[in-house]
Amino acid sequence: MGFNSVNKSSKTDAEVFVERLESMFGKPDSIRKAECLDGGTPIHIFYYYNLPKKGMITSVTYGLSEGNHPDWSNGRPELMVTVKSEEEAWGFASAFLATNFRGEKPFGYGDLFTLEEPISKDSDMVGYFVFAPSILDQSQAKIELPTKTVYLTGMYPLYSEEIELFKTIGIKDFFSLDGYDLYDVKRKNLGSK
Repeated sequence: MGFNSVNKSSKTDAEVFVERLESMFGKPDSIRKAECLDGGTPIHIFYYYNLPKKGMITSVTYGLSEGNHPDWSNGRPELMVTVKSEEEAWGFASAFLATNFRGEKPFGYGDLFTLEEPISKDSDMVGYFVFAPSILDQSQAKIELPTKTVYLTGMYPLYSEEIELFKTIGIKDFFSLDGYDLYDVKRKNLGSK
């Protein structure tokens, strides 16, 4: 890795990112770290309890954007999960996926990621699909840092049986399915007959 040119601002990308999160959501309720198996930059997860409503949790990663991918010409993603739950596992799973696929997958809209077991003890959901964050508008999701542009990108959980359905009908129709609730981790499984 080469040396970064000296930036006129004395703040790092991470410091500016944290300031922006705090300006939008306040101080995080907790911060966790997911180490990378390859020894690369760890992924930090910022947790906000009862955001946007009581009984919900919102998490935001920082560290995915430290990687490179050929599709990231206009900006780099950081992952945001918002669900009706109090379990930090939802955010940690997104960070785990970031540590495993940074540089390999673009984390673009429509991308699917799955785990071999349920994400959290409060649901049988095993994966996420990527789309715009539900609790932010487009201008809020864009964060200008000293050396790069970051876009907060939503991660939406789904059941293993829904993966083929999602691939077949696409994001728009999946969002429109009767019974789909983007925040409810205990919602009906739309992929089971």
